[in-house]
Amino acid sequence: MTPFLQACTKAAVKIKKILIGGWRDEYGSRFEIGAGGDRTAGIDRVAEEIYIEVLGSFGKIDSEESGLIGSGSHRVILDPIDGSDNALSGLPYFGSSIALEKGGRVEEAVVINLANGDIFYKGDGPLRVGRIAEERFVPVVPRRGSRLGILERAYAYPDIAQKLYSKGVKFRSPGAVALSLAYAHYVDFVIFAGPRRSYDFAAALWMCEELEIYEEDRLLIVSKSREMLESLKRLVVEDKG
Repeated sequence: MTPFLQACTKAAVKIKKILIGGWRDEYGSRFEIGAGGDRTAGIDRVAEEIYIEVLGSFGKIDSEESGLIGSGSHRVILDPIDGSDNALSGLPYFGSSIALEKGGRVEEAVVINLANGDIFYKGDGPLRVGRIAEERFVPVVPRRGSRLGILERAYAYPDIAQKLYSKGVKFRSPGAVALSLAYAHYVDFVIFAGPRRSYDFAAALWMCEELEIYEEDRLLIVSKSREMLESLKRLVVEDKG
């Protein structure tokens, strides 16, 4: 493992141990609006403090909760808890997104599912996946037998949800976009509509660079199939009526 991946894994182990220790009321406490525009929760702060401790030596940290922290020529783009509302509600689909940027370009990326222990990592080779507290990582292999996709923020875009439903396209809306993109190699597609923040996308979207991607200002479609991508474009983008 690279030093960056080792540091991210070390932090994830600490955070997971805290969560395993039992839920505390202060984890759900709400604080001021964070740098990413959402209200910071206690669990976000707990995770952020741990990541700052182990990642500060890699450069300045740009965190969704506190903004820029520290200094350095490199930048660590951090979302301490991706899917905070899921974590606060006891739904097991939340994690962390961390990207190491050098010279304005992402060089290493880590997305961690704190609920089930999956760790996705991309450096100078193919995307790999491992488990928290284990050193073995294996290449991510796209799944041919997948039967559904992911539509993040479906509640805010019922028109897209209705178009998918009308064509019999199965989807879920789990509520943690970095995790969803990390799993894009497994599902049929991932769709995200609305404004995008670097904290959610810097690591995970870079992990998808070998997949089929369609981007416009407020729409992102990712699929492992060119045929599926074109079908979704026709349905969601071109069929405006």
